[in-house]
Amino acid sequence: MTERAPMGMAKTLWHTQRVKGLVRERLGQGAACIVSVRETICTDPSCPGPATLVRITDLSFREKLLTIHKPVSKVGYPDIAEVI
Repeated sequence: MTERAPMGMAKTLWHTQRVKGLVRERLGQGAACIVSVRETICTDPSCPGPATLVRITDLSFREKLLTIHKPVSKVGYPDIAEVI
């Protein structure tokens, strides 16, 4: 393992938390939902690289699964607004 690996993981974690905040801001629900964000390999042939999966679970356990065809570090508020 190189010394860069922890820094890369820290950046990914930071962006994951940032995207969770953007989702909560868009929903306007704060802690009234569970938001899970992860970066994954995109299986869509038109997707150029990693995708970001966002899972939103409300207090009634209803789930929404959203896919943004960008790496988590490139996801912004307009991307969140588009899929929600």
